[in-house]
Amino acid sequence: MLRRTALVCLLLTPLLVLPARAQLSNTFDGVFDATLREGFQLSPGAHANHFLPAAEEANAALTPALNSLIAGNIASFPLSSSVAGITFDFSTGQPVPIQGSLGPIFAENAETLGGGRLVVGFSATHLSLDSFRGIPLEAMRFTFLHEDVGPPGLGDSPNENDIVDITLGLDASANIFALFARYGITSNLDVSLAIPFVDVHLQGAALAVVQSFTIALGNANHFFDGTSTSPILQKETPYDESASGIGNIAVQLKYQLPLKATYNAGLLVDVRIPTGDEDNFLGTGSASARGLLLVSRKFGDFTPHVNVGYNYRGADFDSDEFEFIVGFDQKLLDGMTFALDFLGGFDLNTDEAIRLLPGSVTITEQVPNTSVRAERFIARSNVPDQDHDHTINAAIGLRIAPSEKFQLLGNLLVPLQSDGLRSAVAPTIGMVLSL
Repeated sequence: MLRRTALVCLLLTPLLVLPARAQLSNTFDGVFDATLREGFQLSPGAHANHFLPAAEEANAALTPALNSLIAGNIASFPLSSSVAGITFDFSTGQPVPIQGSLGPIFAENAETLGGGRLVVGFSATHLSLDSFRGIPLEAMRFTFLHEDVGPPGLGDSPNENDIVDITLGLDASANIFALFARYGITSNLDVSLAIPFVDVHLQGAALAVVQSFTIALGNANHFFDGTSTSPILQKETPYDESASGIGNIAVQLKYQLPLKATYNAGLLVDVRIPTGDEDNFLGTGSASARGLLLVSRKFGDFTPHVNVGYNYRGADFDSDEFEFIVGFDQKLLDGMTFALDFLGGFDLNTDEAIRLLPGSVTITEQVPNTSVRAERFIARSNVPDQDHDHTINAAIGLRIAPSEKFQLLGNLLVPLQSDGLRSAVAPTIGMVLSL
């Protein structure tokens, strides 16, 4: 009866969650529109609209890439393993607890729960999204160009030399709370369900600066406030948005291969259902699935393990990955286990890479009061342009079992390189109950 009640509560959880409060996907469009579309309306005549193509470029290309970057990172964060913890020896006809290692945190050992066994649990993770490809999120800069109003090529008119730099000043964070349950259907087949509740927060103050060429000629033609002779060339656009709701629900099947060997091997299929609201970064709007080969072996209280496989990710700007986890869990004391894992994901589709205004442009400008023309090279962004975002992380954690049926867990996930969107450290805490 207790097991049925636990499963019913887990399945009904989505009905109790409040809907998201905002449309986070509009946040960056709002920043770019406030600056490039509305910000120049005090500029004289047609100059007020000369950055409209830049606004359209930002809305069409940059905003979707930024949105997918954040949503994909949150939706793909690994959920903690719902391992059995303390196992039992039934050789005498009575369950006798085996005080060995309690299992890994994010990895999977090959062993299954056993027919009729059920574990339920809860985990909480905090993501402070600090940097992308080594650039702090608050310092990400994008450069927008003046409309080409004359002959093809920028620079033939002094106005075309004016550009706008926008630094996002972005502070992004997320909390992921997950309820999960795993049930042993047979002695070597488990099914599990994980329901994440996600809370996302974006805040900052975007700073736009006009790099004005026309001010050197006596009258600025593009400014946010003031006049042509006394222009205000900076504009700050604050934003503070949040949303919360159910993320992408995960369903897993785990099968332990019936091998007669010194090691254990199994297969894991993990499907993420697109239940999270894409417009609020609670999901990617697309299903994803991964298949992993699991290998583990016990050496007394020491259990090394390897997980390798393929991760299909169906969203835009989100490459499929070759995925691996290599590590071990080691019993320290009765009821206490240390776990160390290295988690890696290597992008396989270069055409799905995130590109945030890549490359540079050349402006051939007329030097004032001379016949000299000079070339100026403008980098569109300070974010490195690359066709992959491979990631490698270290997971360091503890499992503590105060009793045979109850566990607590804690883990720190730390990036080992700078590719991708990264948190300096992502802490996870949780609990697991065997029923």
